[in-house]
Amino acid sequence: MTDHRPPRPSSVALAPSPTLERLLRDNPLLHVISTICPPGLRFEGEIDLCSRDLAAATLDEAVQFGSGDLHVDLTGVTFIDVAGIRMMTTAAKTLSRDGRRLRLHATPPGARKVIHLLGWETTPGLMHCIGAML
Repeated sequence: MTDHRPPRPSSVALAPSPTLERLLRDNPLLHVISTICPPGLRFEGEIDLCSRDLAAATLDEAVQFGSGDLHVDLTGVTFIDVAGIRMMTTAAKTLSRDGRRLRLHATPPGARKVIHLLGWETTPGLMHCIGAML
């Protein structure tokens, strides 16, 4: 299955990352792009049961091998289920143990509402940023 959508304009520089680039092609429902400025990931598509393993593996790799805060741009996310949101809060807790944060950019309104309703906005290491990554 090929994504025929036109590329979205972005001011985020893409990182040369063969491991993450290979993962992008594994799931037609979700694209995960490594960014270098700021350092992090950009998710595009759906984060649900069918794409969660890809999202989790990529996020875990970024948490484990990255340094400093991890920026996650959700601008291109068209759907994220509760388990996908929980995955983000778990990553934030892991990062907080090392004094790092997960900075969510452009969190979809429905996801923000779930985070608030479940009390996850106080998750250690989780920070919400307005708008897409610059």
